[in-house]
Amino acid sequence: MTQDTNGRDWNEAHCAFFWEYKVEPHNAAAFEAFYGAQGKWAELFQRAQGYVRTELLRDPDDPTRYRTGDYWQSREDFLNFLRDFSEQYDALGTECTDLAVERTNAGVYLTTG
Repeated sequence: MTQDTNGRDWNEAHCAFFWEYKVEPHNAAAFEAFYGAQGKWAELFQRAQGYVRTELLRDPDDPTRYRTGDYWQSREDFLNFLRDFSEQYDALGTECTDLAVERTNAGVYLTTG
């Protein structure tokens, strides 16, 4: 069992998964619609237990740079989602391949509250 500094089990602590993207200006509107709080990813996540919310952030100094944050009740809930919705997850990933020119995993973080 891995614990955070407060002694909480890492698999049971509230967490957020972040991704960073570079998007061509002509794809910005479609990207925002797909990845935003009401977008297709959020719609899929909402089908799973433990999903909290999605945030889409845009860099004010570089309008081609975005970051998403997907919040879950626990890492275990997210892993269960990946297991239970793997086909839909993969299909959605294929559907949005051309919306971003770069995609980088920006990390997983435990919430401190």
